[in-house]
Amino acid sequence: MTIRMNTDIMDYFDLVDISLEALKTAPRKLFEKMIRLIINNFHAYEIELERLSLQIDDIHTLPVDDINEIYDTLLHSIDDIKLLKNKLEQIKDKDILFDELYLQIDKLYTSLIIYLDRIGQLEVRILQENKKSA
Repeated sequence: MTIRMNTDIMDYFDLVDISLEALKTAPRKLFEKMIRLIINNFHAYEIELERLSLQIDDIHTLPVDDINEIYDTLLHSIDDIKLLKNKLEQIKDKDILFDELYLQIDKLYTSLIIYLDRIGQLEVRILQENKKSA
C-alpha cells in the first residue's frame, strides 16, 4: 500500500529547462505537449497519494517493513518538489502552462504532506493499539 514515488523528480528540472527552450524556439504545439505530459504525470502522483491517504483508516499494520525508509523517501520527495516549485516560481509568468504546472506541483506538494501526516497517524495508532493489547 505504499506509494511508488518517482525518485527522479530532479529529472523534471531538465524537462522544465527543455520546455522553456521549446517555448522560445519550437512550435507551440510541441511546447504544449511537453508541459501537458509533465502536468499529467504529477497529477497521477497526486491522485495516487490521495487514494492511499484515504485507505489508511482501514489499515491496522504498517504497510512497510522499515517505516524510516518511507519517511526518508517522502521527505526527500518533498524537498525535491520544493526545489521544483522554486524553479517554477521564477518562470511561471512566462506562459500560462508554466503557471498550470506550478499549480499542479503545489497540489502534489500538499498531497505529499497529507500522506506523510497520515502515515504518522497510522504509526501512532498502531503503537497505541499494541500498547493496549500488551
